[in-house]
Amino acid sequence: MSIQPLIKKAIAYVTNKDELMVFTHTDFPEAGVQVPAGTVEENEEPSEAVVREIYEESGVKEVRILELLGIYQYNMTPYRNEIQKRYVYHLELTQSTPSTWRHWEIHPSTSKNPIAFDFYWVKLDSSNLGLADGQGYFLSKLVHKIKDSQDSAIT
Repeated sequence: MSIQPLIKKAIAYVTNKDELMVFTHTDFPEAGVQVPAGTVEENEEPSEAVVREIYEESGVKEVRILELLGIYQYNMTPYRNEIQKRYVYHLELTQSTPSTWRHWEIHPSTSKNPIAFDFYWVKLDSSNLGLADGQGYFLSKLVHKIKDSQDSAIT
């Protein structure tokens, strides 16, 4: 019986008001809708990894971590023989972006060639945005937090 390695991952829920930054792989749409995420490198904190991954995958530099929404484990079988310990952060965009844009990840971990991602914003009006590979685990928590903050701003 083989033991699955435990790999630390950082996942980014980047919001701009009530919208979430998401992307699809330009050449591999079957990979589904995703949010920026990646491996926490040795001697790196998950909070550092999440900001680095956002920049590498989207080109967006100006974000501010609002909070760690939570940590959970996700089994990648049958795609990979690993268990991922996922640190999910809520970050706020602090720069302007277009409504859609394409960005190339120059040093992807799975290929030597740059990978193109098509980014866009989706309204956070439900907790089921169909994010790939279990990335939506804490979306309902995020939706409630955003709704609560909007309600507080109104009263």
